[in-house]
Order: sequence, then C-alpha cells, then structure tokens
Amino acid sequence: MFVGGLSLHKWVKCHYNGRVEKVIDSSLVRASRAESPKVKKMWEIAVRELIELGILCTLESPHTRPTMLDAADDLDRLKRYLRGDTHAIFASPLGI
Repeated sequence: MFVGGLSLHKWVKCHYNGRVEKVIDSSLVRASRAESPKVKKMWEIAVRELIELGILCTLESPHTRPTMLDAADDLDRLKRYLRGDTHAIFASPLGI
C-alpha cells in the first residue's frame, strides 16, 4: 500500500495533526457520535493517546522511542483514566 518511502508511521504522522478523524476508520467516528458528551470526550482522549503513543513507539530510531516500561506505564494510565481517574492520563512521563 505504501510506496516511495511512505510507511504507516509517516502517513499517520503526516495526516494526524491532532485530528483523530483523519487517521481512524470513519465507522469508529460515527459510532462515537451517538455517545453522551462525557463518553465522547473520553473516547477522543483515549484514541488520541493511543495514536500518539503509536507514533512515538514507531519512530525510526530505536533510541528515540519510549522504553517498553514507559509505554506500558502510559497504557496503564490510559486504562485508569477510562475507569474514571481523570488525572491519571495527564501525568505521562512521555508527555503525551
């Protein structure tokens, strides 16, 4: 699917710019519209965090990627956030 040096990482990084609807399946965006404003906001934050973590974890240079421990910590914070700890996600050591 990707030619001329383009990769999934480069495509997402180029198209994302903080707008999740640009890089995820449109059916997921449509499904989220039926949710309450609170659930919709949590969904958008969770998807944004996952996209940004994915971008960081697929950087070209292994030395610039987060460690597996840092990535696991971020996923744990996201999990706690989705359970209702609204402060958990914003304490990320990766700054995402």
